[in-house]
Amino acid sequence: MIGDILDGKDKSKCILLEDTVVQSCVPLLVGFISSLAQRVERVHIICFDRHPQQFRDAVPQQFQNKLVFHDGTKDILGISPETQLSLQTNIPQYLNSVAGQPGCQAYHSVAVVIDNLSLSLLHRGAPYTCQTLAQIRETKIQGADVEQVVCSLHSDLHDNISLSLVEHLATTVVKVTEPKMDQFFMAANILHKRQSGKVIRTMEHFNINDQYGVFNVTEVKSVSATPSVMDSKQPDPTANLTFNLTLTDKEKEARSQVKLPYTYDREKQDDRLLKSVGEGKIFYQPDEADDFDEEDPDDDLDI
Repeated sequence: MIGDILDGKDKSKCILLEDTVVQSCVPLLVGFISSLAQRVERVHIICFDRHPQQFRDAVPQQFQNKLVFHDGTKDILGISPETQLSLQTNIPQYLNSVAGQPGCQAYHSVAVVIDNLSLSLLHRGAPYTCQTLAQIRETKIQGADVEQVVCSLHSDLHDNISLSLVEHLATTVVKVTEPKMDQFFMAANILHKRQSGKVIRTMEHFNINDQYGVFNVTEVKSVSATPSVMDSKQPDPTANLTFNLTLTDKEKEARSQVKLPYTYDREKQDDRLLKSVGEGKIFYQPDEADDFDEEDPDDDLDI
């Protein structure tokens, strides 16, 4: 799964990488940058957390000509009015202004990478960060479609509500963790939303080579706790009681021979059938409250 997403075989519009102080996602982020450089014409890398030179040194030389670095580390809070890129900057407008400068070539497909969303979440809040991320996903940079957005954040710096809001916008969430097996370099919990609507959750261990590609990908299936085998000898709840809850065979036979007044047995059924043969009659016994007149009500009529 992680290999197909990294190589672009499994499409994903917005990829969110989450790491902690225990395990960094920077090697995987560099792998996405290198992969995007092979699939699109231009990759815009917005740096808020790390200096652009750190990514430039890590990305292989053959992909350097497709990378455009935007340094936001100099004045990240935008204190100086001359600062072009900071947390106060409208990133879609900024990217269009930079790409529209004289001498810049027009491209048909671009990608955007943000090295750290945590600073935006901490200083601007989750609503602004989600709005900016949604705008980058749907924007066009000088007419070129944004093929993919890749960003990372430090999940141990934020509450669950803020994380869930950002994760809702992402089509793929990769939570980097320490591997449980020594032969692997990294592990990741992956939530991938395919274009068909199917949602896939998986846990994978993998290694990263010198070109920041993944290999030896191994899916780790969670093993559910097997229920303990219960003792075959269950305690009898009717034991040691002062009264008897069970019946003996003789008591069961006597109970089956009791004729209940509201049920039909064979003799009563045959008796009713014999009495019903012949002419049927209706007998009426008036009650005391009935106003019964024995005279014919039509006796005065001349018929």
